[in-house]
Amino acid sequence: MAVSRNDPCPCGSGRKYKNCCMRQDQVKASRDLHVSDAEGYLLNALYSYAQSDRFRFESGEAFALYWGGRYDLSELHNLDPDDMRRTMEWFVHDYPTRTDERTVLELFIEEKATPYPEALQATLQAWSQSITGLFRLLAVNAQGALELYDCLRQTVLRVRSDLLARVARPGNLLIGRLFELEGVKRLSTNTVILPADYEPGLLEYTHNAYAIYRDTHPQATWDAFLRANGHIFQAYMLSPRGEALRSMIGPGTPYHDPAVLRDRMREHTAQRLRQQQQERQQAERKQAAVQRTATGIIVPGAVESSSEPKQEPPKPRILIAGRDE
Repeated sequence: MAVSRNDPCPCGSGRKYKNCCMRQDQVKASRDLHVSDAEGYLLNALYSYAQSDRFRFESGEAFALYWGGRYDLSELHNLDPDDMRRTMEWFVHDYPTRTDERTVLELFIEEKATPYPEALQATLQAWSQSITGLFRLLAVNAQGALELYDCLRQTVLRVRSDLLARVARPGNLLIGRLFELEGVKRLSTNTVILPADYEPGLLEYTHNAYAIYRDTHPQATWDAFLRANGHIFQAYMLSPRGEALRSMIGPGTPYHDPAVLRDRMREHTAQRLRQQQQERQQAERKQAAVQRTATGIIVPGAVESSSEPKQEPPKPRILIAGRDE
């Protein structure tokens, strides 16, 4: 049902919708509207390719890395679409596959892009050079161009994004993939918007990770580090330090909280674990309660006699909620 600006917010906060989740919902609704037909076509083809059996192993490993643990994914189809798109975007752009450690996007360009028109091939090439970054929005001009401060490289740049020009506010932090197409710098439509309070913690967390990376890669630039660790910002959002700021984002705020999905996956995985344990215990009690003797007489608790060696029942694969690799 449609919710008007002055209605109580559906999240249950008790505030009016316009003062609560309206902006977050507007961002989600606007995202698809700002994807061109050509871009939508490419994304559908690319994501279908990424979900083929060929990358089944890599996609599972990448999901565990991005979300900080292994989870039961039987309810994957019910998860938040924005979170799934961001996971897929990082996977196809940055995750090294077993094919010479190339990315899914690189393989897609090599194997699938030849029949595409030049404009679509140019878009794919621009995406292949994109890097996730951390930016502070300084201003939006009358033409919709964003003036951004690159928090890691400490430079100012101008970026075009009709979506962000509409929904972001000066002072917001932006986490998104930066690329250049037709001479214009752009940000991915999957860019995350955060309140300014996240900047100090994100900077410290990322700089520490960069210093550790340079211990084994002394000549590494920010570009090299972020290509190899584009999930670093997601890791902070799910870390204990990120947890301390969660009251500023999520339901009742204009900002999306990825830990909501993480918590849902944890609970679902724990529930499935409990269910598996109960089923196993019931099966063991049933097996112990009634056993057949060699004469065929049912004797409670008796051990079954057989000429064939007794095999242990297969143990179910148990997923531990939130466990890192």
